[in-house]
Amino acid sequence: MMLKCSFPVGIKDYSNWPTIPQVYLNGEFVGGCDILLQMHQNGDLVEELKKLGIRSALLDEKKDQDSK
Repeated sequence: MMLKCSFPVGIKDYSNWPTIPQVYLNGEFVGGCDILLQMHQNGDLVEELKKLGIRSALLDEKKDQDSK
């Protein structure tokens, strides 16, 4: 039996954004995958995560590789 879920429709209406998945940081809508990818590529994602007290493990790996 298939169950219909209204969550995808509801979240699109809530954010006024047409696609899912959607990312929220600290309750604030940031965007979809395309926006997150751009933020990652230009360094903004790491900065936004830092504001929330989240440190990227990738930064630690990069620092370890740079020190070798």
